[in-house]
Order: sequence, then structure tokens, then C-alpha cells
Amino acid sequence: MRSAASVRQDPYLAQPPWAPPAGGLRTWECGEHFDAVRIPATLAPPLIAALQTAGGRGPVLADPYSGSWHILLDPGTVQSAPWARYGIRLLRPGTRLTVPAAHVTTGTDLHWHIPPGIGETPTELLGDILNDGPHDISPRRGAQRARRSR
Repeated sequence: MRSAASVRQDPYLAQPPWAPPAGGLRTWECGEHFDAVRIPATLAPPLIAALQTAGGRGPVLADPYSGSWHILLDPGTVQSAPWARYGIRLLRPGTRLTVPAAHVTTGTDLHWHIPPGIGETPTELLGDILNDGPHDISPRRGAQRARRSR
């Protein structure tokens, strides 16, 4: 994967094989090319900020319609038990997740907050932040930050 220094460079240079072509959408079963952890939109900003501070640069999918975000991780690496709080859920293997092309990074529909092809988030890093992370990663704090940023 590409280094963190290249975050804003062309995301088409190192696309994973599951990324759809420009203008397209593709639906995959979780566990095939990636695992996915669903988080409420109110929790997403502080959690993603903590991940990025710690070096996590993997794909993050934002779905404003459903009010959830998805952190994509390497397949077969997620243990669900310790993350079942604050509305955080592992999408079970076989659960279908639709992803847009990597260039779709804004808008009110499904889009990438962090597009694929620019880095990865180790599963252990996400687990550490969720289990031992700073106290500002909570739904209440995330909701307060979301309201302030509007």
C-alpha cells in the first residue's frame, strides 16, 4: 500500500482489485476482499482522527443516508466480541457492502471519507483505540463535535 505522505495524491495509482471503475458502484460480500466495521456517524470523526493520529490510513466509507461509516480492514482479521459497544458492529462474513469508485469523496450519497489505495489500518490499531482509546471517543462527544462543525 502507499505511504501516508501520499494521501492526497491520485488515488487511482494503487487501487485494490475490488475498487470499481470511475463512475461505478460494486457490491462485495464482507470477508471476501475486506472485513468491515460499521460505526455510527456521530462516533466517526473522533475515531477516524484517533486512527489517523496513530497511523491508520485505510479506507473509510461514509454513508450519510444510513448514518453510518465503515472502516475497511484486511479480510479475516477482525474479532467481533470486544467491539460490540457504542453501536459499533463487525459486518459478518457474507454481509453485502456496496462501495463507490475511489474518486467519489464528497456528497450526500455514499462516498469515501478516505478512499482505497492510499494506505491501510491495522486491525490491532483499531482494536487498541476502541478498547483503550482516549476518552473523547464516545457517541456523546462525537455528536457534540458534529454539531459544532455544521
